[in-house]
Amino acid sequence: MRFLVHLVIIAFFLPAVVNGQQIEKVVFNAKDSTSGYYLAVRPQAQEIKGVVILVRSFRGPESLLSETKLHNVAFANNILTVMASMNQKVYADTVAVNRLSLIIRDIITRFSADTSKFVLAGYDYAGNIVLRYTELTYEQPSQFPVQPKAVFTIDSPVDLFGVWHWCERQIKKNYYPPSVGDAKFILDLMTKENGSITAQPGNYKRLTPFYKDAESAGNEQYLKNVAVRLYFDTDVEWQLKNRRNSLYDTNIPDGSELINRLLLAGNTNAEFIQAKQPGMRSNGVRNPSALSIVDEVDCIHWIKRKLDIFDPVTWVPPYNLPIPKGWGVERYAFPIDFAPAISHKGVGDLRFMPGWGDSASEEYWSYAFLWWLKGEPELNANVFKENLKTYYDGLVAGNVTRRKIPAGKVVPVTVTVKAVKPDQDDKETFSGTVNMLDYMAQQPITLNVRIHVRDCKLHNRTVIFFEVSPKPFSHKVWSGMRKVYDNFECTQ
Repeated sequence: MRFLVHLVIIAFFLPAVVNGQQIEKVVFNAKDSTSGYYLAVRPQAQEIKGVVILVRSFRGPESLLSETKLHNVAFANNILTVMASMNQKVYADTVAVNRLSLIIRDIITRFSADTSKFVLAGYDYAGNIVLRYTELTYEQPSQFPVQPKAVFTIDSPVDLFGVWHWCERQIKKNYYPPSVGDAKFILDLMTKENGSITAQPGNYKRLTPFYKDAESAGNEQYLKNVAVRLYFDTDVEWQLKNRRNSLYDTNIPDGSELINRLLLAGNTNAEFIQAKQPGMRSNGVRNPSALSIVDEVDCIHWIKRKLDIFDPVTWVPPYNLPIPKGWGVERYAFPIDFAPAISHKGVGDLRFMPGWGDSASEEYWSYAFLWWLKGEPELNANVFKENLKTYYDGLVAGNVTRRKIPAGKVVPVTVTVKAVKPDQDDKETFSGTVNMLDYMAQQPITLNVRIHVRDCKLHNRTVIFFEVSPKPFSHKVWSGMRKVYDNFECTQ
């Protein structure tokens, strides 16, 4: 990875390609010839389903590449990774906020990125910046290009008052030269830009994402509906032995208190993440402030969950839909690959009876599927008729092609749907038929369909449960599917 960093620096105007990943240097501010750029790693499939922006201060974004595999994992998961420097900034003042907004606007325009799919991440002092920036986007939404769905930091200070006191302690202690030097620099910078913390506390209350000693909720209140993770190496024993730092000489107390306040305020998506392994720089030097404290695979999966990016392998349903022994399971996201014209947004979750694909079984073509849909889409008999026709048109067409079924055997899909008396717990109930080609037996088939509709208000979702079988409604296969539906729960 060191070679990769050198390549990016040397090939200043050319993209670097390593292991199939193209690292692009993108100029977002032509007036700034030194630092008016960021690095971007497009996802492998070139389909951008989310964006994660990782920023740091004091050094260029190239320095991040060798310290983390976050961009490697994102590459394989349809997430665009952007790495940028906040220059000499340690908090979200006007200059830092404007710079980050300029970067985000450029990403939106250049990559046609969905503004509802952004995550911000900050390493070390830059974590303070992304936390406050995220708060500002919810405090003053009209002034910002996005409202991040999630934000995470890596060994970052969250309280500027705490930073000030840390500087004073390190200078007084005068034990570890790098920390003493940093403390003097930061204290001088803060004083020059905002005055002393005792003389101008209002300046710091405005800038800090969190003020631990405040008597009432401060800026952190704007994180109430944002997924938040704070990563820390919690090995205090190492700190004491090697830096003469107690717990209170680290960012951990303020960080844990911020998470606690958010949890108490009702943000169940606020997490304090204890590193699974000690922080280690790419040069092999032990350092608690290292990007290696982030488990990249776990982090990207967390990002996908918070951005509602569906992955059939890792997705954990927020509801409970039983899987009887021997039944098959399949999941997909909307838009459905073979039926993109169905305009719903959500997830499909299928349950196949054991004999679904066996023409000699009573369970042949008997299966159920749930649509877990966002919001409250318009639903009636005509909508279901159109949706089912689109669904089975696409399903049959794809199998006709794959199985090389002669055109003469294909029959048109026809659908009937009517409203019936709602079953218990249903908002609405429908029944109908689907006439189509059985692409397994390569002959016409009629499927009977029962449709149940209910609300899951806790998740702002509409649930549609389909039961499908060529058997008459009096057949025992329907009781098996009904049992699955009866045991459905909106929450795990």
